[in-house]
Order: sequence, then structure tokens, then C-alpha cells
Amino acid sequence: MKTMHFCWGVIIPLGLLLSGAIRPTASMATGAWIQLINGKDMSGWKASENKETWSVTPEGYLQAVGKRSHLFYEGEHLKSGFKNFEFEAQVRTFKLANSGIYFHTKYQESGWPGQGIEIQVNNSHIGEGDYIELKRMGSLYGVRNVYKTFAQDDEWMTVKARVDNDRVQIWVNGIKTVDYVQSERKMGGIKKLSTGTFCLQGHDPNSKMQYRSFKVRRLSDEASSNLAPLTYAPWQDSLLKYQGQQFAFIDLNPNTNFSPEDLAKYTYTTGINVALLKSPKATKALAEAKKLPLFTGIKVNVETLASLKANTADYVIGESTGLESARALLNSQKIKVWSDKGQDLNTDQADALLDLAKQNNVAIEIDNISKSPSIAVLRKAKAKGCKFTFAGLVPADKLTQSLYVVEAIKGAKLSYKDQYVPKW
Repeated sequence: MKTMHFCWGVIIPLGLLLSGAIRPTASMATGAWIQLINGKDMSGWKASENKETWSVTPEGYLQAVGKRSHLFYEGEHLKSGFKNFEFEAQVRTFKLANSGIYFHTKYQESGWPGQGIEIQVNNSHIGEGDYIELKRMGSLYGVRNVYKTFAQDDEWMTVKARVDNDRVQIWVNGIKTVDYVQSERKMGGIKKLSTGTFCLQGHDPNSKMQYRSFKVRRLSDEASSNLAPLTYAPWQDSLLKYQGQQFAFIDLNPNTNFSPEDLAKYTYTTGINVALLKSPKATKALAEAKKLPLFTGIKVNVETLASLKANTADYVIGESTGLESARALLNSQKIKVWSDKGQDLNTDQADALLDLAKQNNVAIEIDNISKSPSIAVLRKAKAKGCKFTFAGLVPADKLTQSLYVVEAIKGAKLSYKDQYVPKW
């Protein structure tokens, strides 16, 4: 996928989600499944520039190996285009590979597709040149980004999507990664859902990709989520700029009282990736996130640090309540994120603590509600080469209480490369 602007869509009250308000309507009659890959040749598909990138393997798979090229479906089933539909693709990525599945697009001879929206196909691609790619498999690229990988290279995976008028849902190996409802408001660089064809991406010479199946069925053109989208304009407008600069908005320290299902719904509606967080004694409960688009974390303090067993989560976060506990956690070699609840970074010990964080590769938490650490401290941390995470973004009503995260990014001159993303 190419770099493009990321902005906020809609935020839907939890009550509407729980009430089933976004269930498909009865008018969404489905047609028959149509297989667009015949297993013999590229009939129905048309490659753009660098056509030699695409081939058919002896097994009948469509394969991309080579310079940038996009393979557009232009076969007999296209007709006037696909508007509302379901598709299911069987995809295999190889190490460092990058690809994408576009929909609502149209053929063009060269360049990145100028029309349509992309579903990210990338388990391990790290970027090119000075650009670092953080967005992973199953993202609705630049609209709803996913920063955790739920599939593996060298294995066949199933990517499914459903588009019904104003709603896009995506699944990777049965895990729903995206449930996006389009805002009626025009949002920056976000393209509106429309109609068109499908396109498979050959990204670069180091990206080997294979597609062995791509089947689709049409839905009624009248299909709709029946949901009037709501927005939190202050956050959307403020974060549009920074998300366009590739910032990954992730809350790695949400309230532990939220159920996995509530956290997943929050991720779908806001686009903020969140984590299921448990104490060392409750790590078995992390299994509840297995089929949900959630990071998993373990929260420790200086008293529970000793009970931390083999790493069973994506990261460990340590919460300190005083100077001694902060030092112990930072020197433990067991945590990846430090939450300074003792406000020790607001004392004359800040420099020494930041040095410990950098030395031990521990990211500093920026709390949107407590507005800590201060921007002056964040500037020091940035100068020392520390990484950062965000907190205080869950639940959604907190997004109307504070824009401190935005102020911190601007005031400390942070870039997306200053962020810590678990298991990146």
C-alpha cells in the first residue's frame, strides 16, 4: 500500500452497538458466489505497469513478484461494477511482503490506484527508505488502521470483507479487524464508498504474494447499516493532521474493568487500537482476546513484579507510585511501558529516570486525562531517544475531555517513529 492520509470516521455510542442497530437490514438479499480466479490463467484480470510482475504458478495461483503493478478485475462479472458485496480471498504472503486488495476502484495504466479504498495485506513489511510501515493485515488503509498482526507469512490466510452502502467490515482468519461506518461529513483525504472493481497489488520487488481464490457475491444496492453516524469533531479535526503523518493511536493502558467485547467495539467505532490488560494472576483471561482485534498486556507494579511469569502477552506495563518503585520497574528488564502514577517525572529526578527508561528500552506513557508527563519532560525524553505510548483514550467520552495527546505531539515535536508499537 502507498502512504496516504489517515483520518477519523465515526464514533458510535455503545448502546447502539449493543442494541443491534448496525445489523444488516432484511433488504440485503445476496446473489450467488462467483469465483474470479480460474486456477489456469489471468482471464478477466488486467495488469497495469510492469505487467511481468504478475504470473500464474503451476498450482494455478495468481502471483506477484517484481516492480509495482496492479491487477484489476475486468472480466464478464464486472458489469456496471460492484457496489455492495461480500468477498472472500485466499492469500499467502512471504517474508517482508506488502500487498493490498482495492475495491470500488477502476483500471489505470500506472501509479497507485487513484480511486477506491484498500484493504491492507501485510504481515511483516517494514517500509522502504526512510518510511516505516506500521499498518498491518486487515486494515482499511488510512481509514481504520490495525497495528497488530493476526496472521502469519508463508501460510494461507482468509481475508473477508462485506461492504453495504455506508459500512465496511473486514475479517482475517475469522477475526473481525474492522467495522467502519462512513460519516456523512466529508473527512479530509478519506474517499467515499462508491462502486467499481477489485484490484490486487504487486507492491515492490521484495514483496512476493500469492492469491489462490477470490470469490464475490453481490448484495442489494439498497443495503444499509440503518445507523446515523455521530462524530466527535474536536478529536477528528485535531488528529486528522497527525494521523496523516502516520501516528498510530493505541491505548495500551485502558481500564481493566472493560470486557473484551466492549474494547473491541471501541476499536471498531473510534479507530483507536486498544488492549486487553490483566494482572499477573489473571493472565489466563487474556485468551478471551483470541478472536478479537486487541493487543494483550500484563500490568504490574513493584509488588506484583515478582509474580510475572513467562511472557504470555504482547507487552508488559509497569505502574509506579513513587521514586523507588519507578527505579525498580525501570531496572527490572521485564517491562516495555512505564506509567508514572507517582508523578516522579515532575521532580528533579526526571532526567535520571528518563535515562533509565532509554537504557532499558522502556516506553514512556503519555496520559491524555492526567496530562502527564509535562511537555517539558516529553521534550527531554524525546532528546534522549525515548519511545512513547498513549493512555487515557478509553472510553469514548474521554475524547471530549482532553486533547492533551495532540498538544504533547505538537509541543514535544514527536513523530510516528517515536512511538512504541508492541511486537512491531
